[in-house]
Amino acid sequence: MAAWSERRLIEKIQKASSGSKRGLLKSIGDDCCEVVASGSFLISTDSLVDGIHFNRLFHPAHLLGRKSVAVNLSDIAAMGGRPRFILLSLCLPVDIQWEWISNWLDGVLEILDEYDCVLIGGDTVQAKELVLTVTVLGEPLETGAIYRNTAEVGDTVWVSGPLGSAGCGLKLLMEQLETGKKITSKGADILLAAHLNPRPQIELGLQLAGSGMVTAMQDISDGIATDLAHICKASVVSATILEASLPFSPELIPAAATLETAREDFILRAGEDYELVFTVKHGAETDFRNRLEGYADTLVKIGEIRSGKGLFLQKDDGTTKEISFQGYEH
Repeated sequence: MAAWSERRLIEKIQKASSGSKRGLLKSIGDDCCEVVASGSFLISTDSLVDGIHFNRLFHPAHLLGRKSVAVNLSDIAAMGGRPRFILLSLCLPVDIQWEWISNWLDGVLEILDEYDCVLIGGDTVQAKELVLTVTVLGEPLETGAIYRNTAEVGDTVWVSGPLGSAGCGLKLLMEQLETGKKITSKGADILLAAHLNPRPQIELGLQLAGSGMVTAMQDISDGIATDLAHICKASVVSATILEASLPFSPELIPAAATLETAREDFILRAGEDYELVFTVKHGAETDFRNRLEGYADTLVKIGEIRSGKGLFLQKDDGTTKEISFQGYEH
């Protein structure tokens, strides 16, 4: 007999999802949900597997619930959209405790409320391993979504915030698990939060899409070395980024030293920052800065789109090396 009850779980979901929402005609309770489709939808899905995409030994259930949704909301942000609805498909081992499931679901519902998004359905099954699949439906602005394949030569390359924090936080947690020693690195809580509780850049994505000056965009889930390389490949261009311009949290410096890992490895190759990397139209930089002055403290120009193929890093000593697709691979 399972330690959890499917009926009890569905009842909790139904109770939390009751009430009317814009565009929702029928929610949980029938064979399908029904929503109003007045235009196009942005749709993304992700599956998180225990032991591969997360570790329950150090990832609290509540924060994992938030992250399970955040990674999907980030995909909507990357195309300049607003999330509307989500679906959950849960493969649950028979021995997983109700308290864990309940805390995970509380985290899911909490982040949905923060982004005015609603859970409208899904499925639950018994399985040998824990797998959490989230599907999100979002709406682009009337001006349209932002794609990866529309960067052009002369555009500048930007990121929305510090790089490498989440990857460093993950390595700190794994180090603690392996050694049993408490994390003592200064400011480690900031790095741990970046991994355990990432925040999707929904509002910024909408601002970027609405500016009319952003030509291509993607979220940073696998590291800048891979995610910017995706934009280059899709747009049939190359990019050069400057090592000196890459933003990172000051807490990364002592943590990388503690972990005996090169800071560059976290900044370029570590995944799950869920910041945005995007390109700004050639010649529009001044207007762009004025339009997004509210984000002046976080938006950073890191390079330029050029002709050719590949992604290149110009190092502080003036040398250049290719770093295409050197980020995290699942």
